[in-house]
Amino acid sequence: MAPIARLAMAVLLFSATFINAAPTATNHQNDHEIRHFSRAVAEAVPGVKLVYKCTVPNTMAITFDDGPFEYTKQILKIFKDKKAKATFFVNGDNNGKIADYKDAVKQAYNEGHQIASHTWDHKDLTTLSVSEINSEMSKLDDALRGIIGVAPTYMRPPYGAINDLVTKTVGAKYTIVIWSQDTNDWRHEDDWKASLKVYQDNVKSAKGKGGEIFLQHETIKLTALELAPKAIDFAQKKKWKLVTVGECLGKSKDTWYRK
Repeated sequence: MAPIARLAMAVLLFSATFINAAPTATNHQNDHEIRHFSRAVAEAVPGVKLVYKCTVPNTMAITFDDGPFEYTKQILKIFKDKKAKATFFVNGDNNGKIADYKDAVKQAYNEGHQIASHTWDHKDLTTLSVSEINSEMSKLDDALRGIIGVAPTYMRPPYGAINDLVTKTVGAKYTIVIWSQDTNDWRHEDDWKASLKVYQDNVKSAKGKGGEIFLQHETIKLTALELAPKAIDFAQKKKWKLVTVGECLGKSKDTWYRK
């Protein structure tokens, strides 16, 4: 399909979605549609560069959105036991408040996981003004400086929603990370095996290429307790090294953060 036709179709889908319901953090079906709309728009904007996959050979990244939450420390123990690293795209005020889970954030940072921004309270950035976007970013940055002493240089827009304004505003200061594989754990929270199948269907044996960036959520109990350990086991058996997004892009840790 031609880019213009694809964009037009995406816009129609986006419009229909908004007529039926405004996007919220709990309206996951609409969130999913917004994501596809935003990708179509990003492809049509010259100069947009988004991260979807790893580039370092034999590396793969497991990422968690929407935390920190009550399951974060359990996830950290699993990754420590299995000698793997993750990237946490955190909010300031979403399912939980970052101030209530600052010990978990600090532990993740100290154990070598990557802490990245998912904005302050998970608003769709494509609906905001430049000043509102900057506020979403700076408010979380300030909170993280108070917890781990630094602010992230990597971010993921809520819902994966991006447009030209968001790219220009956020992209000037942050590496924008989307994903290549959505485990859809938000769609079937009680069926972790369906999410594991996304790994099984898309993770082939490591053969010198960069791997996938997987999206899942640390706010979902079965993702933390069942999906995470089994996904790690499956990927490691395929000889993948599970690392942070920064590492899977070949970037040193000192570039993941700013003072």
